[in-house]
Amino acid sequence: MCNQRCVVPPAPELEERIIRSRQELMAGHALPDEPTVDVLDLRSATRILTRPPKTRAHTLISRTAAFAPILGTRRALVLLVDFSDKTATQTQGHYQDMLFSVGSYATGSMRDYYREASYNQLDVVGEVSGTGGATTGWYRAPQTKDYYTNGDYGFGAYPRNAQKLVEDAVDLAAPHVNFALYDNDGDGIVDALVIIAAGTGGEVTGNTGDIWSHKWGINPRTIDGVQVRNYFMAPEDGRVGVMAHELGHLLMQWPDLYDTDYTSRGTGRWDLMAGGSWNDNGNTPAHPTAWCKLKAGWITPTTIFNAQQSVSLSPYATHPDVYRLPIGSTDSKEYFLVSNRKQSGFDRHLPGEGCIIEHVDDNQSNNTDETHYLVDIEQADGQRHLNSNANSGDAEDAYPAAGNNAFSVNTTPNSKAYDGSDSQVAITNIQRAGDAITADLNVGGVTAKTWHNHKAVLQTYSTYHSQNAWANIQDLGWRKIETGNVDGVTNTFLALCDAQANGRNVSVYADGEKLYRMYLL
Repeated sequence: MCNQRCVVPPAPELEERIIRSRQELMAGHALPDEPTVDVLDLRSATRILTRPPKTRAHTLISRTAAFAPILGTRRALVLLVDFSDKTATQTQGHYQDMLFSVGSYATGSMRDYYREASYNQLDVVGEVSGTGGATTGWYRAPQTKDYYTNGDYGFGAYPRNAQKLVEDAVDLAAPHVNFALYDNDGDGIVDALVIIAAGTGGEVTGNTGDIWSHKWGINPRTIDGVQVRNYFMAPEDGRVGVMAHELGHLLMQWPDLYDTDYTSRGTGRWDLMAGGSWNDNGNTPAHPTAWCKLKAGWITPTTIFNAQQSVSLSPYATHPDVYRLPIGSTDSKEYFLVSNRKQSGFDRHLPGEGCIIEHVDDNQSNNTDETHYLVDIEQADGQRHLNSNANSGDAEDAYPAAGNNAFSVNTTPNSKAYDGSDSQVAITNIQRAGDAITADLNVGGVTAKTWHNHKAVLQTYSTYHSQNAWANIQDLGWRKIETGNVDGVTNTFLALCDAQANGRNVSVYADGEKLYRMYLL
């Protein structure tokens, strides 16, 4: 059977209980036989915390896996299934609206979500199927829910697990569904099979008798000339955040970016593939990180290398404005992605807003090492709450915040590479300008043009030809007077000589090499 299982992050309340349970165990304290409002029971905690690594989310892709653009219209098939010991109460219409409607679902449908997140480059459509069961609009599984969950969230050994439930649901649907309609790219494989199982998800209850929402796979079954392999499963009361998160695994091949061993929070509430799937109680999930959108082919970041540029970033929810700042070379696997996260659209329930800097290392495959993530959020306040498990994101993560409007080798946090070397990346003068964020981006040690005020002129020098003149400015060093200077090289040089001779300070407009203008003070 397929071992590439990816589980949705737990709801925030359950996540806190898991973390507290882990802390109790690490401290040598016993967990109760029955769960409490603060911690899980020993059995549930053990099942969650000791899942074999091969079934954790980060095994979905390897570090060498190729990503293909996911664009255009993609059709999904949704099968509703309930049980003799857990009958369903929802209607097919509920799922058709929540998943595939446009502009009419109260908090936005899954289709609305992906249209917005992809800048209208991906349109997820689909049909909901369920018939012939004891509950109108639902297939009735041949076994009880308890049979499939088997006290392990549906993740136990086949056949008493979720994989068997999928096989049974597919068999029930085969007479009623043309599976060939759901091979979007002609590769002979159903691209997006969704199973909705009656009841509440284990990611909310923590109960081992409930199915935990996940992406997984079954041994290939050929129906209508196409193979059924991978699927995602969600509960009857699942919300858009859970659905969009699992579809991110299934269609886009994104890995989980929360920490699946619960020692940190990964990208937290800033990201669909982490705690952001639960923003607004799971009804209004956050956009995926810029890294996810890059891998899906939805954005083409502007790369800056050995250059300096002043930029204005429009809100990320509606504009694909992202800058890529590579470390060491233009094709480096370690780089920063810079965007403007505004509390608007599906991002309206972010923990804050402003410039978000993602530190990416494509040599990593997951976010389980809090000291070296695949995708890290550089948190403006320098507290590293996401990495230290203190919270799932706060308003001080985004720039400018906490009195910090710069990110460089000398700031906290700093822009050093993971090996500790100077990345030569600097993001300075980060400011809010209405809905936009403005900043100066510098990669490769190129010094930006800027005003330097109240500086002494330490020395001056010129050749026999007055068009070649220099000045040694306090804290800056030698700068050549630019020949295109609006005041002329000679006049500027004479003014600098006067300042030096009479001990007057100056304000100069200069970069790392040249002096462009000056004023006597």
